[in-house]
Amino acid sequence: MLLVALLACTGAAPDDTGEPAAVDLVEGLTAPGPWSVGHRDETVAYADTVATVTRSLHLAVWYPTAATSGEDATYFNGAIEAEGVWQDAAVAEGPFPVVVFSHGHQGFGEYSSFLMEHLASHGWIVVAPDHTGNTTLDGSDRATEIYAQRPRDISAVLDWIDASDLPVTDTRLALGHSFGGYTVLALLGATYAASALDCPDPTTGFCSTMTPALRSTFEAGFAEPRFTAGCIMAPGDFGLFGAAGVASVTAPTFLMTGTEDQPPGSEVDELWAALQGDGARRLTLEGAGHQSFTDFADTMEDVTMSAETSARLLDIYGLAWARAGDGDTAVAPVLDGERVVAPEATISE
Repeated sequence: MLLVALLACTGAAPDDTGEPAAVDLVEGLTAPGPWSVGHRDETVAYADTVATVTRSLHLAVWYPTAATSGEDATYFNGAIEAEGVWQDAAVAEGPFPVVVFSHGHQGFGEYSSFLMEHLASHGWIVVAPDHTGNTTLDGSDRATEIYAQRPRDISAVLDWIDASDLPVTDTRLALGHSFGGYTVLALLGATYAASALDCPDPTTGFCSTMTPALRSTFEAGFAEPRFTAGCIMAPGDFGLFGAAGVASVTAPTFLMTGTEDQPPGSEVDELWAALQGDGARRLTLEGAGHQSFTDFADTMEDVTMSAETSARLLDIYGLAWARAGDGDTAVAPVLDGERVVAPEATISE
């Protein structure tokens, strides 16, 4: 078993030969990357065929920058200060690969900022929309339309990226938490179960405003071929797809769960059984909860795993997943479980 993997890292302290010292794989994944982090706010509008109106989304964009000072960025409409993240700083020359993040129900695009900032510091451009009508400020209702709008929001974000001046490569990876995990599965090609579309319980959010036209939309699906890999953190709504629907996903998918949110024997085990295939991995965090994947790990629920620990582990595994999705094989020991990162973190494949 490979216990230690080494990466060359320019700028590391020289060894006795005068050459830069090798940096341990996990240390390299844990530490901030070589770039400062820039942030800017954007807006994308597109023709929403679900509601037959123009749909507008706020976008949070993180990116590598060479700037070392500037105005601190703010998140959530200016309510949260992001110290050391430079608002509207110049984007580094690039090009850089891309991650698109989908937040959970009643969330907002910047609510897992620790991970987005970490990715940006390591040379990634990260774009996260606020799913209009399903944010922190929109209340708890879930109409049928939002289940269709969410994946279409992300496709519209990809269109915006393709038309923007951002220096990007062809790599496009999808990342989602909770309801965003559902969104990513739909984008990766999961198909809807007929039993769910039949709406045996019209009081559920998914069925609350179902129409024949919407049913046809779900039957057509939302597969987005521009995404080559996905990561789903504490995902929900497995029952909308069922095992057969999830088995339609062929892109490498990384499933992240916490034992105090989705314990052994819960529905997520069925999702994992259906998801397993070439490149599929599962990370189980012992003592993590549903909010452990967000900036609110220690404020919204009482769990065993500290916010500091969950953030560190998600930075490590999230960056490893992203690098693997961009063709980097050096991170395989972490994603294959050969390199043990922490006793609370278990990899399954």
